[in-house]
Amino acid sequence: MNTNSSNKRLAFNTVVLYIKLIITIIISFVASRLVLDALGASDYGLYNVVGGIVTMLNTLGAGMVATSYRYMAVEIGKGEEGNPNKTYNTILIIHLALAAFLILICETAGVYYVNNYLNVAEGKIPDALFVLHFSVLATVFSVITVPAYGLTIARERFLFTSIVDIISAILKIGLIVFLLYFDGNRLRLYAVFLAIVHILSPIALFLYCSIKDSDVITWKFNSRWEDYKGILSFAWWILLGAIAWLATVQGASIVINLFFGTILNAAFGLASQLYAATSQFTSTLRQAAVPQIMKNFSSGDINRSVDLVYLISRYSFLFFLIPSVPLIVCIEGALRLWLGTPPEYTDIYIILLLINGMVASLGSGFDASIQASGKIKRNQIGYSILNLSLIPIIFVLYYAGFPPYTNAIVTVLITASVIIFQCGIMKGLTPFNYRRYFKATVIPVLLTAVMAFVPAFITTLLFSPSKFSTVINLIIVFCWTLICIVIVGIRKEEKILLLKYVNKFRDSKSKNI
Repeated sequence: MNTNSSNKRLAFNTVVLYIKLIITIIISFVASRLVLDALGASDYGLYNVVGGIVTMLNTLGAGMVATSYRYMAVEIGKGEEGNPNKTYNTILIIHLALAAFLILICETAGVYYVNNYLNVAEGKIPDALFVLHFSVLATVFSVITVPAYGLTIARERFLFTSIVDIISAILKIGLIVFLLYFDGNRLRLYAVFLAIVHILSPIALFLYCSIKDSDVITWKFNSRWEDYKGILSFAWWILLGAIAWLATVQGASIVINLFFGTILNAAFGLASQLYAATSQFTSTLRQAAVPQIMKNFSSGDINRSVDLVYLISRYSFLFFLIPSVPLIVCIEGALRLWLGTPPEYTDIYIILLLINGMVASLGSGFDASIQASGKIKRNQIGYSILNLSLIPIIFVLYYAGFPPYTNAIVTVLITASVIIFQCGIMKGLTPFNYRRYFKATVIPVLLTAVMAFVPAFITTLLFSPSKFSTVINLIIVFCWTLICIVIVGIRKEEKILLLKYVNKFRDSKSKNI
């Protein structure tokens, strides 16, 4: 595999995904406010509760996405020796069975839950069931097209998926604006609108693959049970990690509620929302890099695959610093701008969760490399045990009288333990080298963080605590963080390459003028 062309493709895909990220985040913030105005707090909450049932079950589908693009990327990476068509059809049959399973569970247990346990006004039960049925319909379409999505990721065609996501977001906000002027049952119409948006995206993806990869998605039944067994075994271990993560998030909220009540739940929820938005900066970069890591591994160029792990882990940390340093340094003023008067401990929760994100980003490429090897059992068991240990640990600590933000501190320590554990897994499966990892990833990012944070904290002493000064300080710290990343975080050869692209872009603009 040509390294230069791979680097160019990785850079192009990263830019495309970040443009999509910025656009969709802006639209998402606007849309959420409009939906709240259109539905009101009660119906908005009802939709999220019922939709949450499907979302939790859809964790199965999310786990299968990773399985799908892993197997497709490996087959494509084999070149002429690979058989993407057989792999695609094997995964498709598995997902058809999974879709049938989701329909069965949602239309039996889901309906039973809504009728008997959902805490809403009795007259709202029919609306809740309506929302459930349309949510299930949209989810089924998404699950069935997971193999096509995996194929698109494996082919690294992120431009198309980004365009589809942006169009879907724009369509969604257009339908929501129409909802504001609708006098009927807005909740039901909103459920229909979202189902339409969520169905159109998978259809567009499938049609695109039918044109670009007709030879791969041509139907051909695979009767070899060993192929299904191998993929299902891999998917099970991926799913175990997803379930552990979901149980940890929900479990922490339940324990917090048990000891401190809903006010602390609100603080933790707001901090988690901001952390999730910030984490997209690293997850987007990781999404662009995963196919490259897997293809190089499957084609036999394992050293190149591991080098990408060092690179992606470093850049994930640097990208995470960009929003994190301004937020941590200016947290009190930023919260006043966003929320006015935030719940107690919101600031501490945000700082600790952002620190957790920095630690987690140090292992951004680990999962893709381990999955590419196919030997994921030990990693998934260790990952799940470490993450699930959060629940009993914080229960004991809260019982002993520790402060509410203890769960966030323990989360940081567990994340660090996961990184150390995965380093050992990487060492056993790949040519991973501790010394090179520290030299190429850990040391540069720690130096960058120190250089960014120390002067940034000093600048806060120069400004009075007002909204205007907060905005100015956020801008200054943001710019200073970028300077630190360029000076310390980026290597010399990467700076030369970056300058080359800037000059090339400037020259092309000059010619157009």
